[in-house]
Amino acid sequence: MKKQRIKVLSMVILLLSTFIVGIFGVHPKKALAADWTSEINITDYIVEKRPGGGTSVETGQQIYIRMDFELDPLPEGAQVGDTFEITVPNDWNFDYFNTSGYLPKGESDDPMLAYKIEGGKVIFTLCERAIEQDRLYDGYLEMWAVARKEGTGIDGGGNGKGPELEVTPGPDPTQYPPEDRPFPDESKYLNKKGKPLNGENAIHWSSLVNYLDYGQVFDNYTQDQGTTKILDKQKGLLVDHLVPGTHFRENSLSVTVPTYIITTDAVGSRMGDRQIGENIEGVPQKINFSNFEIEKEGGTNGNPSSFTKLDQGAMTYDEFQDYVQEYPDNNGQQRAYGVYTHADGTETVLIAFGTLPGSTHYYDDLKRDYVDFPNADIHQAIDEDDSLTDVQKAQLHDIYGKSDASPTNGAISAYTVGFTVDIDVPEYGSGLYENDIDFLYNENESEHAETETEIEVIWGDVDGDFLKAYKEVSGDEGTELAESKVFEFTISDRYGNIIAYGKTVQEVTQKGVEVEIKFYRDAAYTIPIENVNKDDPNHWSQFMVDGRWYYINEVGADGYEVHIQDTNGKVTNQFKYNSRQDHRWRFFIINKEPIKLEAEKKILGIGDLLEDKMFEFELRDTRDQSVAAYGKTEITTTDGKNTGKKITFYRDAAYTTEITNWKKMEINGQETVILEDGVTYELVEVDNQGYEVTYYNGKDSAGELTEGNTYTADYENGGKIEFVVTNKDTFDFGANKKVEGTGAMASGKTYEFELKDLTASSEPTVAYGKVTINQKGQQQAISFFTTADYDPANAITDFSTVLEEGHTYRLVETETQHYHPVYSGGTGTNHNEFEVVYNDATKNITLQTENQDTFNFKGYKKVTGDGVFEGETFTFHLLDSNDQIIAYGKAEVTAKDTEIEIDFYTDLSDASTKITDWTDLLTDGETYHLKEVNDSGYAITYKNQAGEETNQFTAQFNTGNTLSIHVNNQRGKVPLPETGGEGLRQQIILASCIIVLVLLSAGFIEYCRKAGV
Repeated sequence: MKKQRIKVLSMVILLLSTFIVGIFGVHPKKALAADWTSEINITDYIVEKRPGGGTSVETGQQIYIRMDFELDPLPEGAQVGDTFEITVPNDWNFDYFNTSGYLPKGESDDPMLAYKIEGGKVIFTLCERAIEQDRLYDGYLEMWAVARKEGTGIDGGGNGKGPELEVTPGPDPTQYPPEDRPFPDESKYLNKKGKPLNGENAIHWSSLVNYLDYGQVFDNYTQDQGTTKILDKQKGLLVDHLVPGTHFRENSLSVTVPTYIITTDAVGSRMGDRQIGENIEGVPQKINFSNFEIEKEGGTNGNPSSFTKLDQGAMTYDEFQDYVQEYPDNNGQQRAYGVYTHADGTETVLIAFGTLPGSTHYYDDLKRDYVDFPNADIHQAIDEDDSLTDVQKAQLHDIYGKSDASPTNGAISAYTVGFTVDIDVPEYGSGLYENDIDFLYNENESEHAETETEIEVIWGDVDGDFLKAYKEVSGDEGTELAESKVFEFTISDRYGNIIAYGKTVQEVTQKGVEVEIKFYRDAAYTIPIENVNKDDPNHWSQFMVDGRWYYINEVGADGYEVHIQDTNGKVTNQFKYNSRQDHRWRFFIINKEPIKLEAEKKILGIGDLLEDKMFEFELRDTRDQSVAAYGKTEITTTDGKNTGKKITFYRDAAYTTEITNWKKMEINGQETVILEDGVTYELVEVDNQGYEVTYYNGKDSAGELTEGNTYTADYENGGKIEFVVTNKDTFDFGANKKVEGTGAMASGKTYEFELKDLTASSEPTVAYGKVTINQKGQQQAISFFTTADYDPANAITDFSTVLEEGHTYRLVETETQHYHPVYSGGTGTNHNEFEVVYNDATKNITLQTENQDTFNFKGYKKVTGDGVFEGETFTFHLLDSNDQIIAYGKAEVTAKDTEIEIDFYTDLSDASTKITDWTDLLTDGETYHLKEVNDSGYAITYKNQAGEETNQFTAQFNTGNTLSIHVNNQRGKVPLPETGGEGLRQQIILASCIIVLVLLSAGFIEYCRKAGV
C-alpha cells in the first residue's frame, strides 16, 4: 500500500512539473546559446610584431593578428545567438584597438557575425543572416594590439595554433623631454578620430593616412641614410563610408602634410611626436610648418597641389570609385576627391592621393608666407626651429629634401585628412556615432580602421517624439482626390516581421495637405504606441531590437506611386534602432495619385438578354494605333441588361497578365511602361456585335456622363478615368406607305396604323403610326408613336426601346381612306408580320403598305311575274359612254323572285378573267351603263342602289360606297314584248309554232274521224 501511495505521488509530481513547464515555457535547452567552438575550422592563423615581424615585442609596440576560419557546414540546429570562440593573446598584456565589431567588415547593418574580445578570446555570435546560410567559409578577422605589460610564454591564441609571445620593457616615455619624444607606434596605423563641434550638430573626423610608411622613413634613414627606399603604393585611395544620419559638409575637406621631427640619437633617432616649427611649452617659433595645409574649405590656397573635386554624375558607385582612384594616374598625379550619394541617401567620401610617395609631390614644393619670411619653405622652417640640434636639422634636411639621402627622395608619403559631417537632426540625436575607413592601394591591398565618437546634439525646440510620420498626396493644394482614402502602413524588420501598424488619423481627401500617421501595436489599431515615455511598455524601445534595421511601408497602395523620405528630403523608408543614440525619426510618405483607369460595359435595352455575350476591347495609342492594353468582359443572362459589368484589362492579347498599375509594371522580370506620360489613348470595342456603341469618359458639372473614348496619361496628377461603354440594342424597323391607282386623289389624306404584339395573348398595340399622302405613286415613311394621340414627344426613334427581342408583331392599317391596303416585306398571310432579332442587320425589316384604288360595283338579276319560268341564264354588257363594251356579265337564275348577283368577265368564255377589282377596268369619273342582251321577250326594268330607274352609274373611286344596278325581268301568262329588239323575234317564232301545231292537230283528228279509226 505504501509503495502504491509513493507511485501515485510520483505521478502527480510528474504531471504538475509538466504543467508548469508548459505554462511558463521553461525550456532548458533553449535557455542557453549553443557553443560551436568544436565545429570551427581555423584554416590559417598569424600573430607577429608589426613592423619588423617576430614574436618578441617591446612595450608600446604593436602586434598584428589574422585568423582565417570556416564553419562548414553550419551545424544542424544552429540558432541566432549561438557562439564559437577563437583564442588571441590575452588582454592583460595587450590592449586591443577595437574590441568589438561585425563581419563582414562594413556590413554592420546586416552582418553574419558579431564579435567581441573578452578574456583572451574572440567570441563570435551568429546573427540572423548567418542562420540563412548552409555554411560559413572564407571568414577572416584582422586585429591590432599594443603591448602594455611585460610577460613571457604568452599564449599566441588561434586555439593553440599561434606561437608563444614575450613582451619586454621598452623605452620609458616619461624619461623623454617634451621636445624629444618619439611618435607612438600604435598611432602610426591607419586610424580615425572624431570630435564634436561646439555649438553645432556636427562631428569633425580626422584620419592619419599611410603613417606607417611615414614612420618607416625615419627608421630607414637612421639605418642607412636613404639606401633603403620606401616602396611606392600606387592608386592610394581613402574610402570613408559615412554612417546613416551623417552627411558630408560641403567645402569642409582639409588635407595637411605632416612634418614631424626626428628625435635625437639618445632616443634612437626615430620619428618624433611634434612637427617642425611647432611651439613647445609656449615658446613661439618663427616658422610654424606643422600640419602644412594643402587643401582647405574645399578650395585652393594658391598652391597648385590642392585636390580637385569630382562629381558623381550618372555613374554607379563602383564606376565613381574607379574614376576617383584612377584620376591622379590619368591627370599627372593631380590629387582629387569626391562625395558619392547612394540610393538610400548615405554617402561615401573618396580621396585619391595617387602614388605614395611617388615622384610628383615633394616637401621642397611646400611654401608659405610667414612674418619676416615670405615664401618660406620647409628648409627655412628647419633652420629657424630653435628646438632642434644641428644634427637633427641636418638629418631633417636629408629626410625632407630632394636627395638620395631621403628614403622617399623628398616625396610626400603621408597625409592627415579631415572633414566635417552634419548630423540629421531631429532624426538622429545624442549618442555614439560609429565610423570606419579603408585605405586602398596597389591592386588588392588595403588597410581598415574603425572608431566611434559620442556627441550631445543641440535639440532646440524640436519635438521629442521618437517617430513621426505624415502622409501627403502630391499636387496643387486643395485639389480633391478622385477617391478619398485612409492610408495604412506597417513597420517591419528585414524578415517581414511586423512590429507596428499605422494609418492616417483621418481620410485624405485633398492633395497637397499633410495628414499625420498614428502607429499601433496591433492590426486592429487598438493599442497606440508611446512616442515619448521610454518607460511605457508600449514605447518603441520596449520591442525594437538594438542594431536592427526597420522599414516603413505603405499597405495596399492601390496604384499610388509611393515616395518615402525623411525630413531632409532623402528618399528612404528605413531606419536603424540604436539604443546608444537618441533618435527623432521623421518620415514623409508622399504619394502621387495613381492613374486609375476603370471601365464598365453595359447593354442597354428592354426585355431579357437571350444569351451570354463576350465583349473585347483595345486601348490604343493614338499616335500609331499600337495596343497598350487588351480588355474583356462577359455579360451573362444572369447579369441581364442595363447593369454595368467591369472590364478587366491585360497587357497581352491572350489575357494572361492583368494590369495592376497603369504607369509601369514588372513583367517577366522587366519594368514595362503601360501608359506613357502625355500620350493620348483611345478605347475601342473590337467587335460591337451589331450593337450601337457609345463611349463616355467623364461627367459634367451636373453629374451627367459626357461622351468620349480618349484619355491622356498624366503621371504628375494621376487621377481616375472612368470609361463607360454602352451597347444599345439595335433593331431597325420601318414602314412605308404608297397609294397607287388611276383614280383621282385629293391631297393630304392621312392613313393610320397600329403595331400589335402577337406574342401576347391579348395582342396589345405597342405603337401607333400615321402618314399623310399628297400624291399617288410615291413612297412615304410612316411615323410611329407610343401613344394613340400621336404626340410628337412620344415619337419613336429607336424601336429597340419598344419592340422586344423574340416577339412577333403585325402591322395593321386602321384608316385606309377606303383604299385597299396591300402589305409586303413581312411574313404571315398578308405579309405584314415580323419577328424581332436584335443586333443583326440582316434581320432588320421594312414593311411596304400600298393602298390601291377601290370601287365597289355590283349587278343583280331577278325574274318576276306569273308566267311560266323554269330557269334561264341571262347575259349582259357593260358599256362606256361611247357604247364600247367594257365587260361581259352573266347571271344564272333558277327561280323567280330571287335576286342573283351578276358575274362580270373581260372574256365571257374564260372564267379566269372574272373581274374582282373594278379599278383596273374602269376610269374614275367615267359614266357606264348596263344592258341585258338576249332578253327573251321579258319586260326589263333597271334600277340603281337608290331605287332610281336607270341603268347608268358614274365611277367614283375610294368613296367606300357600293354602286349597283338591279335588273328585273317580268313575264305574264302570254307575254308580249313590250319593247322591240331581239325579244320580239323570239315571240313571233313561238306564236307561229303554236299555230302550226294547232292546225296539224285539227287535221289529224279529222282524218281519223273519216277513216273510222
